[in-house]
Amino acid sequence: MKLEPEKRDRIINSAINEFAKYPYNSASTNNIVKNAGISKGLLFHYFGSKRELYEYLSKFVIKKLFNEVNETLNWEQSDIFERLKEIAMAKLRLSQTYPLLFEFVISMFKEQGGPADFNAVVEIYQKQGINIKELFAKFYSYNIDYSLFKDQKNIGAMVDIIRWTIEKFGEEKSLVLIKEEESIDFTKMIAMMDEYIDVLRKAFY
Repeated sequence: MKLEPEKRDRIINSAINEFAKYPYNSASTNNIVKNAGISKGLLFHYFGSKRELYEYLSKFVIKKLFNEVNETLNWEQSDIFERLKEIAMAKLRLSQTYPLLFEFVISMFKEQGGPADFNAVVEIYQKQGINIKELFAKFYSYNIDYSLFKDQKNIGAMVDIIRWTIEKFGEEKSLVLIKEEESIDFTKMIAMMDEYIDVLRKAFY
């Protein structure tokens, strides 16, 4: 797709916002072009059809999410709390450019059987020899020292609790900033997240 980055992101964000708010069949290309400030002819020139646009977005957001996290993680980090913090901060950085990206990913899970739901995207990558599910699982497991947990019998449940807490924190702070149209103060955000992590670390380590 040969588009200027600014115009491309404008179209992508408009489309992500529309599909994040409405099911595929209810989403309107009229709203997409209006909010992107382009003509419908230009939209279809680059994306072909509503279905092809949705399929493009489905692959685009998964690739963006994976690359952002994969390229910024410290793979030598063995503390699950620090690993999860790095993942949360990577997602926040991504949300600055694509504010409703994660809402769109959630909508993909709900849109089972749609033109390109999450499972369809997984299959697309599998055909290229890439196992997306395994790669994402690696984010939460590679090189992590689970011996630090007090209770060795319920590590899976404890990791889920920690992950849900930290991810929910990041998502809620991101939504507040989007609504208030503010940029993210990452130094402040890390300090706030560390307060939560200190409580969780004392409880589980």
